[in-house]
Amino acid sequence: MMLLPELPEELIKRYLQGDRDACRELLKRPQYYQLCQKIAKKIFLGKSQDWEDAAQSAFEKVLKEALSGKFKKGNSEQFYHWCAKVALNYILDLLRKIKKETEFIRDQIQQKTFNEYIDIRENLELSDTNSQIQKAIIYIDQQYPKKKYLYIWKGLVDNKKQTEIAKDLGFKQSEVSKRHQELAVFVGKELGCLNVKQAEEMLKQIRQGRRPKRSQEDWDN
Repeated sequence: MMLLPELPEELIKRYLQGDRDACRELLKRPQYYQLCQKIAKKIFLGKSQDWEDAAQSAFEKVLKEALSGKFKKGNSEQFYHWCAKVALNYILDLLRKIKKETEFIRDQIQQKTFNEYIDIRENLELSDTNSQIQKAIIYIDQQYPKKKYLYIWKGLVDNKKQTEIAKDLGFKQSEVSKRHQELAVFVGKELGCLNVKQAEEMLKQIRQGRRPKRSQEDWDN
């Protein structure tokens, strides 16, 4: 005789008694993942790659929190609302972090030194910049692993001081600053904001400790 699946209230009861398998069984039901998708899609305004990734991460967060016993009491309806709250808070935090990372890189590309070369702001649109920047930085880090570009970028996004990052890596603070500027140029090049000649000239001047100057040829382009 085929056993009928347990009712949500039965699973909740088992979960509250410490049975984590009941929690996994409950969250296998499609409405919980669909809940995360609905929240993510609304917050990310339907941008496919962003909201789908966010929904997956939010669901993993809900599962982790539930398995750690964060839901203390209530019925299946209250559990559903609790899951919605966990997913919503996670996705909002994720969005804030994404915006912070995007603004951080935009600021570095747009700093005064680089504005003498090109007005990056006209080329970087907020809509798809974040995923492009992240992919660019990961790619650049893979091309130059000894430069520790990804480590430096993450450290600065997390509000670590350059001196702290320098200590972690065994560098001088000036070297971290230089590599940070190099990364901004590489990102600008990857995003099509700088051509090869411009990027090479800027990198050369950064490594020589000089302030980039725009040539007459650049002004004419």
